[in-house]
Amino acid sequence: MNIRISPPQKVVLGYLFIIVVGTVLLMLPISRHTGISLTDAFFTSTSALCVTGLSTVTTATTWTPFGDFVIALLMQVGGAGMTLVTTGVYLALGRKISLRDRVLIAEDRNFGIHGAVRLIQRILIFSFAIEAAAAFLFTLYFHGVYHYGWVRAIGISSFHAISSFNNAGFDLWGNSLEGFATDPFVVIMTSLLIILGGLGFIVLEELYSYPRERKLSLHAKIVLFMTALLLVLGTVIIYLLESNYAFASLSQGAKWLNAWFASVTTRTAGFDSVPIGKMKEVTWFVMILLMFIGASPGSTGGGIKTTTFFALVKATISSLRGRDEVVAYGRSISWGLVKRAMMLFFLATSVVVVGTIVDSILDPQISLLRFLFEETSAFGTVGLTTGITGIVDTPVKWVLIATMYIGRVGILTILVGMLHRRGYVARVKRLEERIFIA
Repeated sequence: MNIRISPPQKVVLGYLFIIVVGTVLLMLPISRHTGISLTDAFFTSTSALCVTGLSTVTTATTWTPFGDFVIALLMQVGGAGMTLVTTGVYLALGRKISLRDRVLIAEDRNFGIHGAVRLIQRILIFSFAIEAAAAFLFTLYFHGVYHYGWVRAIGISSFHAISSFNNAGFDLWGNSLEGFATDPFVVIMTSLLIILGGLGFIVLEELYSYPRERKLSLHAKIVLFMTALLLVLGTVIIYLLESNYAFASLSQGAKWLNAWFASVTTRTAGFDSVPIGKMKEVTWFVMILLMFIGASPGSTGGGIKTTTFFALVKATISSLRGRDEVVAYGRSISWGLVKRAMMLFFLATSVVVVGTIVDSILDPQISLLRFLFEETSAFGTVGLTTGITGIVDTPVKWVLIATMYIGRVGILTILVGMLHRRGYVARVKRLEERIFIA
């Protein structure tokens, strides 16, 4: 029997297969210092591949160097995209990329078929160049300032560069970046990597070409504007809320530095320099909103994406003004894209809300807001936590696993893969009838 698998189904099954392989590798004695349950290994593999960073165990003490390597490899594959890495291998071997492969790449990385192979080559170059440069600088810094041995400095720096650029949030210190809260170099360098990874590879390519071509697409303009706006707003709001609370013991400069980093890391990175659990609940809520929006399309980050949020806001403003056209930077955004944005927003909200309710039913001892924070973090592939990831019941861990998977693969990709049908389906236009809204 000839079973045809659609591109969305290949993406859905491909990520699941890699998670299973990662789980098997992490369960090996060579990967861990102590015994670990299948649930925790599967959770870690999912979190690494989905570049989330949530963890039910302490990475620094649980995994051996080989286990750390497996996690780093999963983060690299998850950040770049399963099909992109596979295609990179094909290109290195000189294999021609077929149209079917290009369709699969477009489905996985959320960009068009045209120019896909050239973009993939650029993506691989950008990724490895940025990570290598960051790892080199971190190595020199940790060796010179913190007196790490060369082997340890190289290992931690490489792992941290991969984790930061891919917006993964895993660390080898055991307390994220809390030990570097007053170290501008580590905080700012990590912030830069997170931002670059969250902009999206298409935007990075445009920025690389800008000195020569002197132009940016509408997509790039929206991404850069929304990124800057959300970073600044997040920094100011978090500073005002936490300046005399979680940041009270810090100097004025350190307060702004950590408010900035908290705003950056909510863009789906998952590191923290000040424990999230010590912050106010209203700050958690602000972070929930930022995590839900997330990074930008084609990036290493998650969330509904900056462009989706921008389109929804613009469409709302246009509707309030009685205009039929959604305009941005002198260009029109089609209503088809707006409807897709609305659908993404509704589906994403549904996933987070349902996950939060199920979590609360399974483990009623933990507050609803903490679960809402955890589910949003999982869906947005962020990795921030108020401190409950390691103490929740096993059924809740599996709910979070499902949320991370949906957030990384994409709710639309999963639904299209599940609902894919072969053959022709007749489209019948039915009579239109009015309903009343508000």
